[in-house]
Amino acid sequence: MLAAVAALSAPLPAAAASLSVPELQTIGRALAFMQPPPSGGRVAVVFNPGDPSSQRDAEAIAGELSGGLDVRGAHLPAQLVPADALAGGGFAVAISAAGANGPALGAAVRAAHILCITAELPAVEAGFCTMAVSTDLRVQIVLNHAVAAASGVSFVPAFRMMIREI
Repeated sequence: MLAAVAALSAPLPAAAASLSVPELQTIGRALAFMQPPPSGGRVAVVFNPGDPSSQRDAEAIAGELSGGLDVRGAHLPAQLVPADALAGGGFAVAISAAGANGPALGAAVRAAHILCITAELPAVEAGFCTMAVSTDLRVQIVLNHAVAAASGVSFVPAFRMMIREI
């Protein structure tokens, strides 16, 4: 009986993020290939404020980032940001939590001229986000060329040869 009570009072494990540590490391490496690479600003970890699971995912992603990303000697601290508050925030890049991708996020990242990264390939195919990253079986980076161009985001040619553009 005491074991059952102890089990009930034990803290719950932290939720797993939709982007794993290897995927976040891949994102950091990919940012170094941007032209020009981000040298200041912050990483917006974007969530849908109307979806508690989206906010939990954003919190998990921010926790995995341990405060931010380092790109070519520049430190980009991470900040949780509701999708509707992205504009004008001085962000270098937006990482979308699960449930945050949609037309509003797509319009916001294009208006802010920043790169949007997600784990959700359908969001990139639909043009809501710029890049999808997955490391399930192998590293896969998919870039929506039209969204990147509309956002004013570009990469060095060597990087573009290593990824798949749609």
